[in-house]
Amino acid sequence: MRNRIVRFAKIGGPEVLEIFDEKTTSPMEGEVRIKVKALGLNQAEVMLREGRYVGSPKFPSRIGIEASGIIEEVGEKVSQWKIGDEICAIPFLSWDDNDYWTSDSIEKYGTYGDTAIIPAWTITKKISHHSFEEAAAAWCQYLTAWGGLVYNSDIKNRKSCVITGASSSAAIGAMQIVKTFGLKVIGVSRTLKKEKELKEIGYDEVLALTDNNLEEQIMDYTNGIGFDLAYDCVGGEYFVKLINTVKPRGLIVNYGNLNLNSSPVHTLPLLSKRIHLRFHSIFDTMRFDEQRIEGVNWINDKMDKKILKPIISKTFNLDQIVDAHKYLAEGNQLGKTVVITT
Repeated sequence: MRNRIVRFAKIGGPEVLEIFDEKTTSPMEGEVRIKVKALGLNQAEVMLREGRYVGSPKFPSRIGIEASGIIEEVGEKVSQWKIGDEICAIPFLSWDDNDYWTSDSIEKYGTYGDTAIIPAWTITKKISHHSFEEAAAAWCQYLTAWGGLVYNSDIKNRKSCVITGASSSAAIGAMQIVKTFGLKVIGVSRTLKKEKELKEIGYDEVLALTDNNLEEQIMDYTNGIGFDLAYDCVGGEYFVKLINTVKPRGLIVNYGNLNLNSSPVHTLPLLSKRIHLRFHSIFDTMRFDEQRIEGVNWINDKMDKKILKPIISKTFNLDQIVDAHKYLAEGNQLGKTVVITT
């Protein structure tokens, strides 16, 4: 049986991704080997391939941080999992002695392939009613949003939320979580082409990121008060627009920087409105046991009750990994891009 593994040997576009036939390896202590059934693609992987992520890959590097599958073999001192268990691999990053993230974990534990070696502490059970595709589309979006918006937060006391990059899986996952707390959610997308679809999946209002009147529209929707909470993956000059339209004592959570343009941020509005800023990543949640376990349990409960429902935009086969990355780079998806191995 083939064991296809995706690697890249240089920085570049989707075409640098190559598939190799490799021997299956056994897990070490504290690890499991899974038969990968589906992969959830993430912008972090695009940025790693393009040389814009943390650390410098050691070539030829594996790639991939999220997957679902079936355990094929367990290493020593792994007692909570057994062969045949259906699981999800939750994204994580390694860190150095100075607390800086590194890409070492992706190179060692990359999930793009027919098999993957995964640390046992980073996996969770697959929800029984989920397909493997749905299971691979859940964890990066939900756990990132839970850690940034729910954990150690006063979300229950907030009434409105602005979410940028509205059609991305990360934004949709955040929208679903925020709605469980009863907030009104404004989705901000590059254009209004998907306005109808975005409202159908749960957004209360959809605005265009590039609209010159974006700030005015946000203020109009919030009756001139401004929003309580924002979840932003864009950054750049659009981050300033959020600062201008958040209400006093509001919270802006940034978890990405899709807009690479720099933009000056003046501190006076932050000070005068006592704005709270939080910069968050799923990797922070994964690093701390208490936070990780609380988040995983909360999300599993909501998915089991079908309150949180992963949305899949398009599915590719593993042999189409280059095409899948091209599709992801186009930014036209509505939900998660998923790759299946069979």
